[in-house]
Amino acid sequence: MYIKGVIFLFVALLFVSCNQTAKDTETNATIPPQQVNVHTLKKERYPVWISFSGKTQAYESVDVISRVQGELLDFDFLEGHKVKKGDLLYQIDKSPYQAQYNQQLALLQKDKATLALAQATIDRYKPLVAEQLAPREKLDQLQANLKELKAIVQSDEAKLNELRLNLHYCDITATIDGYIGKSNLLVGNLVNVGDKLATITNSDKLYVYFTPTTQDVALIKKYAKEPYPKVKVTLSKDMNDSLYLDGRVDFIDNRANSTTDTVMLRAVVDNPKQLIFAGSFVHIALFLGEYEALALSINQITQDMDGEYVYVVDENSTLHKRYIKIVFENNQMAFVKGGLKEGDRVVVGLFHSLQEDKKVISKEVANPIRVR
Repeated sequence: MYIKGVIFLFVALLFVSCNQTAKDTETNATIPPQQVNVHTLKKERYPVWISFSGKTQAYESVDVISRVQGELLDFDFLEGHKVKKGDLLYQIDKSPYQAQYNQQLALLQKDKATLALAQATIDRYKPLVAEQLAPREKLDQLQANLKELKAIVQSDEAKLNELRLNLHYCDITATIDGYIGKSNLLVGNLVNVGDKLATITNSDKLYVYFTPTTQDVALIKKYAKEPYPKVKVTLSKDMNDSLYLDGRVDFIDNRANSTTDTVMLRAVVDNPKQLIFAGSFVHIALFLGEYEALALSINQITQDMDGEYVYVVDENSTLHKRYIKIVFENNQMAFVKGGLKEGDRVVVGLFHSLQEDKKVISKEVANPIRVR
C-alpha cells in the first residue's frame, strides 16, 4: 500500500513538471526579441578636439604706483570703468614741489649770471695777457673759476630737471588702455613713494595657461595639423556652450616639470566683450584637426578583463561581442583600428542587458558622436 502511494506521488510530480515546462516553452515563444539601437559604421571626417583645464591671466596689467609723496587732492575716474592711455587718474598736491622748483630756477638763473660775468672777465683779460700787460697766473685762475661755475650751472640744471619730473609725477596718468579697479586711497590721504593706488587691467585679450601631461603634449605634437593649434575657452565643461572665446596656442615650454610630469602651454584668446575675467578657472578645447576614420562614441564602448569591446548585430539579427583596438580617444569619441570594419552595426547603449548570440530587433539611429 505504501509503495503504491509513493509511485502515485512521483507520477503526479512528473506530470506537474512537464506541464510547467510546456508552459515555460510556450511563454518563451511569445516573448519578442529585445530591441536595440544600432549605428552603422562608415569612415567619416571628424573634427578632433582634446580638453584641458586652466586659468586666465590679463593680457596686460599695470599697477598705478606713486613716484612722489604728498596729499591726494583728487582722482578723476570711475572705479571699474574703462580708461585710456594718457587719461589723468590722480592729482597729488604740487605746491611743495612747485616751491622747490621755483627756488631752484632762481638759483640757476643767479649761477648763470655769475658764469656769464666770469666769461666776460676772461674775455677782457685775455688781450691784456697777450700784450703782457697782465700776469698769466691771473688768467689761469679766472679760467679755473669759470670751469667751476660751469659745473655748478650743470648741477643746477640737473636738480631743476629732477624737480620738474616731481611736478610731472604729481599728475598720475594711465599707461595702458583697460579697466581700472578700486582706488586704494581716498582724497585727503597722504601718498607715499611706491604706494599702489589702483590696478589697470586690459582684458580685451586674455592669456590662458594650462599644463597637459608630457604624454598629452606628445599627442598634440604628433597629431596637430598646425604647430600652434587653435583653441576654444569657456567657463563650462560643455564646449558647445555659446559663451566661449576663440584663440590660439602661442607658447609651448621647452621643458617638463619634473615633479608633475607636465608642460606649460599658453594660449591667447580674444575677449572684446569681457565675457571671462582675468584670474578665472576655465576649460580649454584644443583643435588637432580633421581626420577621416572609423570612430565610435565613447558611450558605445565598455570594458572587461580582456579589454575594450562593443556589441554588433550581424545580418541574422544576432548579437556578438567584438574586442577593439583604439588608436586615439578623447572625451567624445575613439578612433578604431582593429576589430571593426565599415558596415558593422554597433549597438548604442544597453550593455548590461546584452548577451552573446542573442536574437534582437535592431533600429538604426543617427551617429551618436557629438562634434563641436
